[in-house]
Amino acid sequence: PNSCNLNLYVDGTHSVGWHADNESLFQGMKKDCRILSLSLGQTRKFELQSRGGPMYKMDLTDGDLCTMEGLTQKYYRHRIPKENGKGVQERINLTWRWVVEHTPQCSKDSAASA
Repeated sequence: PNSCNLNLYVDGTHSVGWHADNESLFQGMKKDCRILSLSLGQTRKFELQSRGGPMYKMDLTDGDLCTMEGLTQKYYRHRIPKENGKGVQERINLTWRWVVEHTPQCSKDSAASA
């Protein structure tokens, strides 16, 4: 991977709604795209749903590495729902992706020359 995103979920009120990681710089809607997601801290629900199909629910616990591969972003969406109740602690999520499309303003060579 050549990029990493960090998300902090302070408590159960922090969530991310239904989405696909479909930003053009990753090209996840056009071709095979691998996303690696590491969970640290509080266990949280992860929900995955095919467009118009069934929903799959799983717990992501401390140290879990979740991968979404192939055309997952084209055919599925996912979320981390809100969790009400006391005792929901911090969760950190690190997500690695491959940036495959660069614009002139974001040259893939700019980091090497810095």
